[in-house]
Amino acid sequence: MQKHVILTSLMAGAILLSVGCGSTTPNCNLSALSVTPTIAAADHTLAAPGDKIQFFAGPVGAKGCAAAACVNCWGQTWTVSDPVNVSISNDAGDNGTATCLGATNGAVTVTATAPVASKSTQTVTGTATLTCN
Repeated sequence: MQKHVILTSLMAGAILLSVGCGSTTPNCNLSALSVTPTIAAADHTLAAPGDKIQFFAGPVGAKGCAAAACVNCWGQTWTVSDPVNVSISNDAGDNGTATCLGATNGAVTVTATAPVASKSTQTVTGTATLTCN
């Protein structure tokens, strides 16, 4: 008898767990990108790699959604707010690598932009800052 009570309790718990607190499914598309490092600096007068910083973009999902641990694989495009003094690569081999070409007047914004799956016109972004000495 006790065995049946335990088995019934386990089954009831599994059913309640699978039903959850409602019938709505969370939207598990990307909600943003997290860019690291968030603040960086490099010296444009140094030879490579001293004049470069590698940025990484990772997923930020909705609460309750599991996100893959993948970085720089969301089809993101990198841009910088000062393309005269900083270049950033969108090539597969060095995706997200910023190179200081000259000294910047303060921090430059580095932005990663990626499409949201199944939303062909919707994008998400993440930013960081880079100062080139």
